[in-house]
Amino acid sequence: MKTTLRWTLGLGLALASGLTGLGYAAPAAASETRPAITIHMHNYARVAPTTLAEAEEVTTGIFREAGVETRWADSVLHAEDDPEPFAGHLTYSFSDIQLSILPGEMSDRFGLAKNVMGVVPRSDAQIAYVFDNTVEALFQSTLSAYRTGHIDRRVSESQILGIAIAHELGHLLLDLEGHSADGLMRAQWGLTDLRNAAFQMLLFTPQQAEVLRANARSRNTQREILKVAELESPTPAR
Repeated sequence: MKTTLRWTLGLGLALASGLTGLGYAAPAAASETRPAITIHMHNYARVAPTTLAEAEEVTTGIFREAGVETRWADSVLHAEDDPEPFAGHLTYSFSDIQLSILPGEMSDRFGLAKNVMGVVPRSDAQIAYVFDNTVEALFQSTLSAYRTGHIDRRVSESQILGIAIAHELGHLLLDLEGHSADGLMRAQWGLTDLRNAAFQMLLFTPQQAEVLRANARSRNTQREILKVAELESPTPAR
């Protein structure tokens, strides 16, 4: 598996059909150095490169509004690759996250309801999954709503994928098993939420943004401690 770096610096979301409230704009940490996380993307669903790149931009924008930068490392997958080995995998540092976009035949292994959009294993603080078939179903639903005049702004598949990724990473970085009443971390999104997403208005709440920054800083600190420990460790004799 080859990895190329591109610097752009609980249970997951389920589909919804009703109208819901507005998203919340989270304040960016402008006066301080932004902590960063590195996201290793594994595109098992073979999402089109342009869609995936646009989705990453959407996720980057959401986290930037919360005061956290994202670094993306897209892995080149091969036919024999399988997401299951990541279940017990320790990544390069605690600020590195393994994100897998799974097709239907892989997401079915979790045995979850068909409307669940992603999942974060509670046993690992560095792994998240997003289910492409559910993202596609929600995209088709919003496209139909746009065509019939129920929403006045078209929401792209990449926007839906981007907010789904941000939601699952939110579970990971907020250590949130449940969901919030408002904002991006709602349990279900309705048409109003998705319209807000098209206007970059479906975001983390200010309180969540504060926790995200603290978590990312903690992960960055642990990464630096590991670096120092590696430098100070004696080199084995040959």
